[in-house]
Amino acid sequence: MKNIYLVLVLSLFASFSYAQELLYFSNGNMLKITKSYQSQDSVSFQIFNSSQNRNYSINKNELVKLITEDGEIIEFVGKHMISNTANYSANSVSFNVLALPAGRFTMAYQFLNKNGKVGYEIPVSFGLLSDGPTDPLPEIFDIELYSIFYSGFTLNLYPMGQKKVNYVLGPAFRFGVGKDVNYYCYDCNYNYDRQFFYYKILINNGLVLMPSKHFSMSFIFSLGVMGRDNYQGEPTFGTTGDFQFNMAYQF
Repeated sequence: MKNIYLVLVLSLFASFSYAQELLYFSNGNMLKITKSYQSQDSVSFQIFNSSQNRNYSINKNELVKLITEDGEIIEFVGKHMISNTANYSANSVSFNVLALPAGRFTMAYQFLNKNGKVGYEIPVSFGLLSDGPTDPLPEIFDIELYSIFYSGFTLNLYPMGQKKVNYVLGPAFRFGVGKDVNYYCYDCNYNYDRQFFYYKILINNGLVLMPSKHFSMSFIFSLGVMGRDNYQGEPTFGTTGDFQFNMAYQF
């Protein structure tokens, strides 16, 4: 009788020893395993129902989570890479190379969401020159706009996630202070520089190149409308556009 109890206990123990566990990888794959063991940096295991009792080991930064035989969920802080996409950093600071020769210092901070498909960007631009137009494309207002300062918000959408070569689009809103260079005053009969508030609503389309994890380049073309202070019967809205060549550091 004691031998029967011993056999039952050993059988029960063996069944628990070979219970199924689930191992989830950061590239989206899942593997059924058994006999898992964790060290500080890795997880060792055997493949469930494998004819070979071979031990495998994988680094924890390649894993997302482990569901043990008793249902416990162990999460790992891994790469969380998107399937078939490049490894990326969530934060970036970009510099508009084309703006500097035109008389502006323009940069932007962007934060990407977890899956890398949505970016939240805040641009900041300062005028460096005392005169001369600084918008690369002319306005319908037929004015020489010198942008003294602008900021705003941009929503960047990456339909394919983060890749080495990527497409980006999305709306952008800007508000700032500008100066109409050589503005003609009909009441005064002479030209002068007039400051005014303006805002723009743009739709961005562009190409992003990511040669490394911490460096990227983007070519952004924008079209939209601009509004400014109405003065002397001038139109309040008009078409506008922009072109950017940005170099960014990602971290």
